[in-house]
Amino acid sequence: MNPLWNAAELLYRGINRLRRALYRIGVLKAKRLPVPVVSIGNRAIGGAGKTPATIAIAHALQSHGLRVAVLTRGYGRKGQENGPVTTLDCERFGDEPVLIKSKNIDVIVGSNRYENGLRYQADVFLLDDGFQHLQLHRDCNIVIEAPARFYREGKSSLSDADIVLERKIRVVNGALFSGKRVYAFAALANNQQFFETLRSTGAEIVGTAGFPDHHLYTLADLRTIRNAARGADLIVTTEKDAVKIGPADDIMALQIEMEIGEEVIAKILEMLPVRPR
Repeated sequence: MNPLWNAAELLYRGINRLRRALYRIGVLKAKRLPVPVVSIGNRAIGGAGKTPATIAIAHALQSHGLRVAVLTRGYGRKGQENGPVTTLDCERFGDEPVLIKSKNIDVIVGSNRYENGLRYQADVFLLDDGFQHLQLHRDCNIVIEAPARFYREGKSSLSDADIVLERKIRVVNGALFSGKRVYAFAALANNQQFFETLRSTGAEIVGTAGFPDHHLYTLADLRTIRNAARGADLIVTTEKDAVKIGPADDIMALQIEMEIGEEVIAKILEMLPVRPR
């Protein structure tokens, strides 16, 4: 491990440990919204599957008759929007908020998630990437645990979690790629994880391109990708990247879902001071 990265990780973890201690003893106080909040986050820096988990939990709560909205900061966006995601415009709202919105889930972006929670109505808010957002009280604290190179917090922080989930991803459309020669590209915190998931479908990956997390693709990027993919049967990317590109007949998205058991959803519902309609 790079010594500078190691030092930065230890510093980051130390700061977060101090913050948690200050909230535990009451020096710092979390603000409480008038409706329940479910936080979904992780200790690792990227790659845990928070967005698929958020989508899965939102759909499960919706199926129980609850009106759900996701509060998110909206990383990677160029705009300064503060409010509901109204169009599938990644530059305005961010790639992850747009992906969640595309799944028929209400999403509200903005750095002040408490103020946004006061302005908009819902039966329950999901706090996206919320494990370190201690300023906002949560009724249920969910942490997705997955192996990673770098961690924002040590294992002791899991004492603040109500539910700890393993990253269990199911590929929805894997049969489309089995036996195909595939060129793959992605802009995630952990691109290699995506390539390995795609390879697990039986695809033969003949080339890859990796970009920084939340990268907004230019026409030049797409031209380079298409040139590099000549000879491949398919060009494949993630759903998160596909929403940034828009409709493209020659680019397919690997569709994944987070597997979350009914017993987990039941536990979440038990912890919420609201009852399904």
